[in-house]
Amino acid sequence: YRQIDNGKTLTIIGTNPRGKWERVLISSEEDNRIETPVQTADSETVMAEAWWEEEGTKHISWMRGGKKWGGGDFESTRYLECDTDDEDDNGAVLLVCDTVFHPTDEFREKSYISWKFRRVE
Repeated sequence: YRQIDNGKTLTIIGTNPRGKWERVLISSEEDNRIETPVQTADSETVMAEAWWEEEGTKHISWMRGGKKWGGGDFESTRYLECDTDDEDDNGAVLLVCDTVFHPTDEFREKSYISWKFRRVE
């Protein structure tokens, strides 16, 4: 991940079995939210809304309007934490992303996943 303009622009680059996925989230003010188009990992264009909370320590984003997987919206919270499983005890920092999938179908349950990313040199 990379922050530009004091965190207003957050670029996230990930790799999954389908390849490299890069997305840019533009943070807005809490009382003046903006939506921007973003590609999902499934190459679907959705509208994204993002902002910072808790004095700039938590980045919240919503990706709305997805049609795949039966349709729904993704809500993600990103924050940093120390890696307590670091065997070298060198204080590695992890980027944590907690995501909730909110299905469009009211009879389907929400899905939850938490990802932890370590910077690779």
